[in-house]
Amino acid sequence: MAIFVSETNISVAWVTGLTKLIEAGGEAVNLIVAIAKPLVEIQEVRSTLDEFIAARRMGNRKSMEKVSTVANTLFPQSWYRANLGEAAADHLYELERETRSASHRTAKHGTYFERMVAWPDPEKGPVNQLSRAIERLSAARERGHQRGNQYEVGVTGPMEEGIAAPIVVPGHDNSTRGFPCLSHISFSLHKGELHLAALYRSHDYVSRAYGNYIGLGRVLSFVGNESGWPIGEVTCISSSATSEFSRGGNFGKGAVEDLLTKCVALVESEQ
Repeated sequence: MAIFVSETNISVAWVTGLTKLIEAGGEAVNLIVAIAKPLVEIQEVRSTLDEFIAARRMGNRKSMEKVSTVANTLFPQSWYRANLGEAAADHLYELERETRSASHRTAKHGTYFERMVAWPDPEKGPVNQLSRAIERLSAARERGHQRGNQYEVGVTGPMEEGIAAPIVVPGHDNSTRGFPCLSHISFSLHKGELHLAALYRSHDYVSRAYGNYIGLGRVLSFVGNESGWPIGEVTCISSSATSEFSRGGNFGKGAVEDLLTKCVALVESEQ
């Protein structure tokens, strides 16, 4: 049965989602989390999660990453210098090109951001899906449109020109788990605001979801800024989600529940 979460900021949405996952026994299908202000978080919640992850990295879980590292796989915020004006997007794309080979040494499949800006089309070469979405959204603004949903970024394979683009590369991404878990990103205009929806086929909620929410908010902010639209909501649909009692990080139920208790207290102190 689907689980629905709708909250104001990243931290509250993540805490509520984890609460509902634990109440459901630690696993769920179709966990749908909507975040009204996807650039806002409670820093203490992120720090608490980072401490939890860091303690486990000291053991045998070297593959676990801090929240900021997870977020950067979706959007490397430090590369985007909005003060460059019209040159900002090209500067971002150029930095991705320059660091791509180094990135592949640590992540052989690359990053989600690479798939968004350089999806490897075997016939046309790298396809910049974000640039294509920005061009279409900019054109919609110039025409005075206030709604529409024909702005998509895919992960699983190219679709019709100018409408969607993939992240998964057929014949290359064959793992049933691991990269890429993100399948699709869709941008929608509604009442003059730009919204984002993302579909994950699987989600390790403790070790990945918080950073993913931050990264998705950054992607939305970038596309909104470059196309001239104010941003609205991020909605993330996890087809399969785990609180990682055993599957995923294998943290154990007690440890995850202790983490949640600390984060709930931090959220309540802010309200």
